[in-house]
Amino acid sequence: MKPLLFDCTLRDGAYIVNSQFGEPAIRGIIGKLEEAGAEIIECGWLKNGPHLPGSSFYHVPADLERYLSEKKPHTTYTVMIDYDRYDTDALPPRDGKSVDAVRVVFPRGKHREGAAVGREIAAKGYRVFFQAANTLAYSDAELRALAAELNAVRPGAVSIVDTFGAMYEEDLERIALVLDEALDPEIALGFHSHNNQQLSFALATCFLRLFRERTRQVIVDASLCGMGRGAGNAPTELVASYLNRKCGCNYDLDVILDAIDVYMKPFQEQYRWGYSTPYLIAGLYCCHVNNIAYLLKNHRTGARELRNVIASLDPEDRLRCDSALLEEKYRSNLESGEEKP
Repeated sequence: MKPLLFDCTLRDGAYIVNSQFGEPAIRGIIGKLEEAGAEIIECGWLKNGPHLPGSSFYHVPADLERYLSEKKPHTTYTVMIDYDRYDTDALPPRDGKSVDAVRVVFPRGKHREGAAVGREIAAKGYRVFFQAANTLAYSDAELRALAAELNAVRPGAVSIVDTFGAMYEEDLERIALVLDEALDPEIALGFHSHNNQQLSFALATCFLRLFRERTRQVIVDASLCGMGRGAGNAPTELVASYLNRKCGCNYDLDVILDAIDVYMKPFQEQYRWGYSTPYLIAGLYCCHVNNIAYLLKNHRTGARELRNVIASLDPEDRLRCDSALLEEKYRSNLESGEEKP
């Protein structure tokens, strides 16, 4: 089967603009991605609280209808929820007018809770996709346990997530092959990357090559111009071009480039994302990017000093952002003047 392109501009890019894309951009980006042939479009998040016009945060699927001119039969429209941050009692049964699938993201150690939320969503008629955050941290045994739990829900897809942009090719290969063996064959396997070490697109092509001779359906996440928090993601324009040239796909690159010219350039002029030395450090230490953002904003920390502060955190503390702890480590680093390994 040919790979599928999963565009998450309006979801991952929401971190950059605090979801405020504006009505014309949301409507236009969705329309251009439909026209270009993207099979899956992630239109934003489901959040508790009312929807504000022009935001890619929705409360219920009906909030998305205003941005869809006409649903296309070749396109699956998805939204994401954090497994523990959205009240699924507010989610009505699927009516086919907007959201087709809900992607549930959960951290390592919470796959049972994530699966339980997925069952609730599936019972309301939606397809369910799962996103296993920080998949790099899973052992082979944990990956098999993850697959066994999710197999019981029968999701449409399970995605490998390089949350901290810390993977290398051999890491991705290990994880992908274990999951390919353990997941039921009808479940698609996806890959969502982050560009902290400038490897996002390279890893996406590695993932595609790995499954070229295999029978499982695979899905690759990407966003226009790589738009996403911190170092961003694999760029849709690069992934689509590779899929056309190497995988027999037929995405309309002219339409994708039009979407960038019309809708993405204003965001590029106003906001910043993509590879940078500070976010490289997040990749090197498997560190949540909010730690980097906090130190840059509050202390204008240089790269060497930034590395020393992050290196001084315990590995578990790097997975979250604790401003008080960062302040403590920052002051300690200043006082000691010692470079951490």
